Amino acid sequence: MQTKQAQSIHRLTTAGVLAAAIVLLTTLVSIPMPGGFGYINLGDVGVLLAGMLLGGGWGALCAGAASALSDVLLGYTVYAPATFVIKGLVALVAGLLFAKTQKKIRFAALYPAALIVPAGYFLYELLLYGPASAIPNILFNTLQCLIGAVVATILGLMLLKTKIFAQDAASQPVCAEILREPKNGPDVVLVSLRAQAELIKKAGDMLSVQGIMARILVLDDSSAFEQLSAAQREHFLPEGKPFVRVEDPETTPKAIMQAAVEAREK
Repeated sequence: MQTKQAQSIHRLTTAGVLAAAIVLLTTLVSIPMPGGFGYINLGDVGVLLAGMLLGGGWGALCAGAASALSDVLLGYTVYAPATFVIKGLVALVAGLLFAKTQKKIRFAALYPAALIVPAGYFLYELLLYGPASAIPNILFNTLQCLIGAVVATILGLMLLKTKIFAQDAASQPVCAEILREPKNGPDVVLVSLRAQAELIKKAGDMLSVQGIMARILVLDDSSAFEQLSAAQREHFLPEGKPFVRVEDPETTPKAIMQAAVEAREK
């Protein structure tokens, strides 16, 4: 199990690499739009990757700050405030949707998130320059964000096979730990806070007498599951397997056992 310090270091390191990638992709591949209103770039690739790799909150901060810095470096300072909000929102939505979407189709979540780019800049340019300048840029911004989503999908699929990909690599995150795993896989999963570990272990022993094999899973805090991505939840709670979450420290192993049996019968 990773320590909290190791997990923080991993996130900061990943955020630093992604921030540098966003700046480079934005500044080195930048094409001014007709009329000088903004520019086309590949920064959206890094923005979407930030959402996938870091999750919503961290990804939003990384993507927003790095993208706004790129505007300043390229002399488009007037766009920096809007860019911070728009690109941060893209990463936030991408991260949240990616984590909550089924594994087989989760990369599809990048495309609605990417479309925040043309919508956001249209509204901002409408305020700055009026519809005559804002409307033509919708096409350029839409092409830019969709190309970014395609490239991010390709890179994401490649990263899935490496330990760099935080969503899958963190299969043993700091907030949860499997204490007991049946040899042939679990029939049911018993979940509790770490303080109640002995309680669900006893319930697991009682279930084994009945031929029901239980995975024993403990959480470091009551909100641990809310911190897990969809991929991480799938690791701890196999699809199709019932689980019993114990929240009352006063309950008994027998009551937990009965709840597990009922969960299997549903």
